[in-house]
Amino acid sequence: MELIHKWTNLHIEFTSTLFRELENEDVQYFILRNYEKLPEQNLGKDIDIVIKPKAYSQTEKILLKVMAMFDIHYYQITQFDRMRCWYIMDDKKHFGIHIDIIENEVYKGFEFFSFEKLYKNVEKYNGFYVLNKTMDTIMLLVQNIVAYKCLKNKYRTTIANNYALFKNGIDKEILSFWGDKLGRKMIDSLNKSDFDSIIENAYKYEKGAMKRIFLKRPFYTIKGITRFLCGKIHRVILCPRKFWRFIAVEAPDGTGKTTFIDSLVTELRRYYVSDEGRFCIHHFRPLILPNLGAVGEKAGVMKQDTDFTKPHRAKPAGKLSSFIRMTYYWVDYLIGMPYLLRKEVKAERYTIFDRYIFDFVVDPKRARISLPYWMRKMFARMVIQPQIVFVLNTEADVIYKRKQELELNEIKRQLDEFNKIESLCSNVVYIDAGQSVDEMTTQAIKIIFDKFLNKI
Repeated sequence: MELIHKWTNLHIEFTSTLFRELENEDVQYFILRNYEKLPEQNLGKDIDIVIKPKAYSQTEKILLKVMAMFDIHYYQITQFDRMRCWYIMDDKKHFGIHIDIIENEVYKGFEFFSFEKLYKNVEKYNGFYVLNKTMDTIMLLVQNIVAYKCLKNKYRTTIANNYALFKNGIDKEILSFWGDKLGRKMIDSLNKSDFDSIIENAYKYEKGAMKRIFLKRPFYTIKGITRFLCGKIHRVILCPRKFWRFIAVEAPDGTGKTTFIDSLVTELRRYYVSDEGRFCIHHFRPLILPNLGAVGEKAGVMKQDTDFTKPHRAKPAGKLSSFIRMTYYWVDYLIGMPYLLRKEVKAERYTIFDRYIFDFVVDPKRARISLPYWMRKMFARMVIQPQIVFVLNTEADVIYKRKQELELNEIKRQLDEFNKIESLCSNVVYIDAGQSVDEMTTQAIKIIFDKFLNKI
């Protein structure tokens, strides 16, 4: 498929228009980092736009207006404190761009500098606004040391070059921000270009910065901390379901589930502009509880069978043993899925399962379960259901030619059972696995966009 996150003429026109509209609407803003070749090229994965606090509603209208101007339809907003990450996409135009709209830089509710102070240090560059070299260097240091505890090599080079040219101004801002003791320690390290020492003392710099910020504006900072904590509580504890992006993929062995999932994630990453950590792939169970074979091997009562090339290699267990096995795995879903989804909504990640609990209904032999059909369905209904279940369908003969792990009649039986999954979950989408992987992925992308993204 076409590489989406490369910088195209549409990206150039979109960003140029956005900057022009922000200025026309008198929005006070500036671009942070990696702006040197904008709008013709983007040296980073995203564009960080810092705006005046309380100007977000106006900025949102401008972004939607620019999207409409270029006939771009989908977007997702992920909010972390005062930063809103806009993922703007269009599947027909194969377009994706990531723009962070930041109502001033804060860290866990602590505001590094007032917007007014920063805006006094902006200058126009190539038709848009950026911080001057002194404050740009300070922001690189403060954000990366205090928030991330690291400094990329390219940032070290930028800081070293700027420090050589603007040493006096940078020293003054460092002393103002960190105070005399830590400030002079930082200045000494910069004079020696000893960035490793700065990283080693990052937690001291963080603690010192937060203490000084709090003492300067205690009530304002308490308000910021409260807002930060309330945001986390809302996302993870009170309303996690609002942020779920939960997908399962089901099909008989040999249909191409793994190939399809790999293609789907690769394509989604392009739309999300290489956001590697956004997609979490799980296999069959949450695995909060270990596999029963592993438990038995650890207890010394059996040796775990790890020959997964023959899914029906073992004989089914008895009724009582099957019920215990089914209950054990059901408990894994019951307690594991809420935990997993809460953990992954912290960053609004996609939770993608290669096979899910429906496999116990369709293919109980794989787990050595011999329970009545109605009972397996009952267990499957009593867990959190995916928001989309992609069922890959094609002719049994085609699957058998690809992979002979199952007998032809068993493949036909499973295909018939997978066609009944709608009785367990209403969110089933059937995809013809006889198509090319690219065609399957394109179809799935459209469904995911319509389900999870905002549309204008």
